[in-house]
Amino acid sequence: MGTAGSGPTLGGPAAGTTAASRDRWPESATVLERHAICEHAPFERFRSELNALFYPARVEPLGRAPAGTGLLRGVRTEHLTVGLMRFGQPTLVDPGRTGAYHVNVTLAGPIASASDDEETVSTAGHATVFAPHRTHRLTHCAEGAAQLGIRVDRALLDGELEALLGRPVRAPVEFALEFDLGSPAGRAWSASLELLLSELDDPDGPIGRPAVRAYHERLLATGLLLAQRHSYTEALRDGALRGGAAPATPRAVRRVLDVVQGRPQEPYTIADLARVAGVSARRLQEAFREHVGSTPMEYLRSVRLDRVHEELRAGAVGVTETAYRWGFTHPGRFARAYRQRFGVLPSETARTSAPW
Repeated sequence: MGTAGSGPTLGGPAAGTTAASRDRWPESATVLERHAICEHAPFERFRSELNALFYPARVEPLGRAPAGTGLLRGVRTEHLTVGLMRFGQPTLVDPGRTGAYHVNVTLAGPIASASDDEETVSTAGHATVFAPHRTHRLTHCAEGAAQLGIRVDRALLDGELEALLGRPVRAPVEFALEFDLGSPAGRAWSASLELLLSELDDPDGPIGRPAVRAYHERLLATGLLLAQRHSYTEALRDGALRGGAAPATPRAVRRVLDVVQGRPQEPYTIADLARVAGVSARRLQEAFREHVGSTPMEYLRSVRLDRVHEELRAGAVGVTETAYRWGFTHPGRFARAYRQRFGVLPSETARTSAPW
């Protein structure tokens, strides 16, 4: 049985005992707080709500049931279901084969999981990834253990993989079960997840727009494909094209440049731009480095920053609104990127450009 160690993540370092697991909980108290389903719930209600949010599953207490302390929060978008659960007692959860991809991010553990004949124990800083055609079981969730569950529609993830590869995908992705969120790739994916969670809890944020929700869905799916090892990882590295392995041509690069210049505010992912180019994401990145001197996403960010800068210099004083209009959905990250590019904060540009 593999055992996952500790590392930085949404829930902080690993919790080795039940008491420590409970101590970790306050750090997760605000996650999905606008989407509460039940709190301090008796086991029967916790089980019913968990099944209603995700899948019909066998959910059973392991041992005598204490007073109800189960907690569940959750929300659905078009292609994702995201839920936060805290187990009020030792619990088994067995949905079997779900037909969807699924990621469980441990916030406080330990949580023992299994997929077919593979088993692991996860603590904070690690996740587990399940495929749609493999069994999905949480064989022992400790009292006080907490996790984020992310259900990803197969059509979404397979579609993103096809765009990244530049060819059709017929077999489902076989992910490695253990996912180390403390690795560089794991931290990058965690950042995408944290951004999605913050947007879901922002009543005034742009997540209410279908295009923005779709962007976050694709970003999370694409990030998972690039961060976690799976059966197509080598193919992604090779960057095979539709019908061959020739490098991307300047014409393919030009198509992406034209699209980005024409509508930089659209919520593109690297998979979207690969679709525009008609090549794999890997080949597109190589071609951009050769012909443009940056990656496609770096170029997109540069164009967006230039558009914001132009509007602020022209007297647009609504910095947040201007940033949103040009595709920036995280104010803090936008401000840092703007300062790196122009040497000042966007508010300074707006202030010096405002009419007296």
